[in-house]
Amino acid sequence: MDSNVKTSIHQQIVTTWLNGDDRGFSDETDLQSTGILDSFSTLSLVAFIDDTFKIQLDPVDINAETFKSVTTIAELVSSKLQATK
Repeated sequence: MDSNVKTSIHQQIVTTWLNGDDRGFSDETDLQSTGILDSFSTLSLVAFIDDTFKIQLDPVDINAETFKSVTTIAELVSSKLQATK
């Protein structure tokens, strides 16, 4: 997995939904159970991923397992980036 992908996603979440405060937030934090991601913020994050990494996520890619944490999202994005090479 590309560490730049993980860093970009982590920073986007911290900046957009945590007001820049990442205390207590790690790449393994459950984004749904903590309330960081809901349906609207998930769509916003998908748009960020599409724009930043120039990949298209399929609807089947966007689910509770793949969007559970920064790590799982970064794994999905990295796999999509590898598939485009």
